[in-house]
Amino acid sequence: MAFDGEQTKPRSDAGAHAGAAPLNLGLGRRSDLDWLRVIAFGLLILFHASLVYAPFDWHIHSRHTEGWLREGILLTGPWRLTLLFFISGAALKLMSRKLTAAQVLKTRLARLVPPALFGILVLVPPQAFIEAVDKGSWHEGFFAWWASEFSPSGLAAGVPVNHLWFVLYILVYSVLATALIASPKLQTALSSALGKSLTALSGFALLLAPVLYLTLARQGLFLRFGISNHLSSDWYNHAVSLGAFLMGFLVVGQSEFWRAAIRWRWPALAGAITSLTALMILNATPANAPEPWFTSLVFSADQWTTIAAILGFGALHLQNRDGPLLRYLTQAVFPCYLAHQTILVCAVWVVRPLNLPAFAEAPLLVTVTIGGCFAVYEGVRRINLIRPLWGLKPIPRRTAAVAAAPRPFPARKDSSALTAEAA
Repeated sequence: MAFDGEQTKPRSDAGAHAGAAPLNLGLGRRSDLDWLRVIAFGLLILFHASLVYAPFDWHIHSRHTEGWLREGILLTGPWRLTLLFFISGAALKLMSRKLTAAQVLKTRLARLVPPALFGILVLVPPQAFIEAVDKGSWHEGFFAWWASEFSPSGLAAGVPVNHLWFVLYILVYSVLATALIASPKLQTALSSALGKSLTALSGFALLLAPVLYLTLARQGLFLRFGISNHLSSDWYNHAVSLGAFLMGFLVVGQSEFWRAAIRWRWPALAGAITSLTALMILNATPANAPEPWFTSLVFSADQWTTIAAILGFGALHLQNRDGPLLRYLTQAVFPCYLAHQTILVCAVWVVRPLNLPAFAEAPLLVTVTIGGCFAVYEGVRRINLIRPLWGLKPIPRRTAAVAAAPRPFPARKDSSALTAEAA
């Protein structure tokens, strides 16, 4: 993730080691957010695989149900997507620094609309078909189901988007953020105000203020609306996800924010461990449930202190960690996200009749899902025509031709090809 701007040496209270490379806490070149994005999406695959065994309603289930996953999914469930929305907002800010609002809008539409449409028409239907057959609501073939789902009556009833709700939300939030991009003075004022408020109280406000906001949102909206992943009625989800997206957009260039995250990383980690433990206990003992506001507070504390700890440790330890592996994974992560749930649901459908024990079935499903994702990416990235359908920029013809041309001497790195692949 490229940043242009200041390079800031960490202060002694940031925990830097003598002689270490300076940290980029402003708008400089940094790799920590890219690593966090890759790791969070990797955890998403494990999270969805766990839902195959959890005692909850999901698209498809194994023959095995593991009760301990009722608490186990709390390890990443409260914070993972909120972190991804934060990183997505930060990424939008970085790409918009040298573009007009119109250019940003055009770029985001080109990047997100084709995968969203392709996913809804091609990637999600196998999942939804298998779910319908598995739960007994459909008894005919796939193509009959597809024709029914996308008929006028089916469209009027609403088509499933499944995991692509995240792409749709990022698209809508990006469109909304262009209003800030078109108003630089307003953007600067909001960024400065938010940065100052989050670094007040010697940085302790970085932990306190978001927890209070998330608690109010959960108490006021979640208890009434829940989470639907339906764009028009998902008020609690918007309060959290749009809030995180805009926060990332506004504070990514605030070096004081990152200094505070580094300075308070250990207290944040302690808070995350404490609140997660409390949340698991509350979840495991519903008969002794306290007042709803207390549960909302504990959930929100776990949600944000975990993110704050991740951002702080990431800024300190994942800086200057760029390289071929990260560049490869950064490009692969969006196509893998698009493909992973379809591969997982289809894998469960095929593997389940084998009646394997859970200790053999679960690793097999994870391996097939991850392997299938990278197989899809390896195929997609080589076919220029379909790259946009998977969220990848097409490689310019001249760059592709140069890269493919035989060379009489050992090939040197082609910076233009690398730029086209990484953009």
